[in-house]
Amino acid sequence: MSHRGMQEVPRSTSPTGSEGFVWAPRASDPELENEMLRRLMVRIGLPEKQAETQVAAIKAPAAERAVLGKAANGSPVLTIDDNFERAWRRVGLALDRIGFTVVDRDRSKGIYYVRYVDPDSKENKREEGFLSKLMFWKSENPKDKEEQYRIAVSETAGKSTLTIMDRNGAPDTTPTGERIFALLLGQLK
Repeated sequence: MSHRGMQEVPRSTSPTGSEGFVWAPRASDPELENEMLRRLMVRIGLPEKQAETQVAAIKAPAAERAVLGKAANGSPVLTIDDNFERAWRRVGLALDRIGFTVVDRDRSKGIYYVRYVDPDSKENKREEGFLSKLMFWKSENPKDKEEQYRIAVSETAGKSTLTIMDRNGAPDTTPTGERIFALLLGQLK
């Protein structure tokens, strides 16, 4: 039995002065998982003492399967404790769960080409008035605000590394890139 949750965290102050809160993934709670498992076992019909001993026999959770770190050049990198084939599949499933639009993928190079609209970016935060919403003839295309990123998966010594690059192939160190790393880390743990 596993548990995943979200927590409300304060947003860092932006240049526009807006403050607020955002929902971010939180770490799993092994004690809560064990308690829910024990309650489920008792509900199904196992005696309470036997359920307690079986839950107590469960070992501590294994180390996390994905860790966020820094590469030699200082850019962020996500290390996944899997070989390339398994990491490629897990990253693809994570991108699908998060809701990224996968434009293209090149397994031989280990690159996913994705589109992402950052809900916290300045362009997407622009307030529109009532009359602005009525201007249906205005030719602003929401797809223009979508940024394209490259998510590269490579294998080194039995572990895989994931890097996020901008449209030109340079490592992305923007706040949007950090947000993408956080979303992927939450899915790949």
